[in-house]
Amino acid sequence: MSTETQIANLVQASNNLTTAVNGKIGDIDKRMDQARAEFDQFRALKDVVGEPGAPGTLLMSVFQGLIWGTGAPYNVGASGGITATDLGSSMEVYVHFKLPFSINTDDQMFWLNIRGYSYGSSLVLDETFAGYVYAPQRAVINQSCFGKFAPAIYADTAGNAICRIKVPNVYVTSLRIDTMQVGGYRAIKVGEIKSKLSLSPTVIF
Repeated sequence: MSTETQIANLVQASNNLTTAVNGKIGDIDKRMDQARAEFDQFRALKDVVGEPGAPGTLLMSVFQGLIWGTGAPYNVGASGGITATDLGSSMEVYVHFKLPFSINTDDQMFWLNIRGYSYGSSLVLDETFAGYVYAPQRAVINQSCFGKFAPAIYADTAGNAICRIKVPNVYVTSLRIDTMQVGGYRAIKVGEIKSKLSLSPTVIF
């Protein structure tokens, strides 16, 4: 066998090996993508109570947060889905939660429950909100709120649907939000609710 033939055979063998390795890498990448998808599905369903996608199903802890303080007489601090904000006071603080719906474009019912403990206020949080974001009327209609922390629903000037509570003393206030799929509408998912702290009853997101 000539040297040229041997070299050609070696090159062919090397090419075959490279093709085999690339094929295995592709298989590994596909399996990793599948594993990620399986984990994402597990995470999405881990905190689901009821049949996924069915009306009445609860999605637990779609939002979690802790407020240490927003100013005098306490230090400023927050964690989770709440951003630390210096308001100059930790008394009579409004906590606003922007829903992933707009009165300008959406047709969406919602239900959510905020639970927690406000140490500074010496009160248990248990606030419930329900309503219908209805673009044809540019409003949140048929709304209902229940709780001790002056719960309210409003839309800001940008059209965002917002739920709000007023905390007498926010020092060490821990909370979480659960949502329910109501009517034939979609549920609110983890990461879709945003928050702001203020001393005013309304804000713009």
